[in-house]
Amino acid sequence: MLGTMRWNVAIAIIGCLLTFILSIGSNGLSITFIRSLYALGACFVLAFGLRFVLHQLAAGESTDVEPEDDIKGAALDLATPDDEQDVHRLLQQQLGEGAGQPEQGRDGTSFQPLSPPRMVSVKDKSPEELAEVVRHLKDS
Repeated sequence: MLGTMRWNVAIAIIGCLLTFILSIGSNGLSITFIRSLYALGACFVLAFGLRFVLHQLAAGESTDVEPEDDIKGAALDLATPDDEQDVHRLLQQQLGEGAGQPEQGRDGTSFQPLSPPRMVSVKDKSPEELAEVVRHLKDS
């Protein structure tokens, strides 16, 4: 918005003083203070509307061309590339290779499932070996 909160405070104080000056002659002091406080709040809130309208008018008048840096990244292209040729090529490769042959990767290696080494059971180890392993682990 146009300006800062100081404008709201200044307009609110002016409205409060104006209401106090115009109301003191025909009302008592307590009613004048209450009406001045109401005017202070109302003018403070109305100043937001005034600043918004001024901001909209100022934004409508500026027809300057924006620099290219402000335009960059403003538009988002959500179109995906056309992959029909890649899909056809993959289908032809699959039909040509057959279902029984493993697929080859980019580096020419075929898929092999992971075969981790078996865990060694402690049943076939001697107690001396187990004690040595425990001592070794304690030292580390």
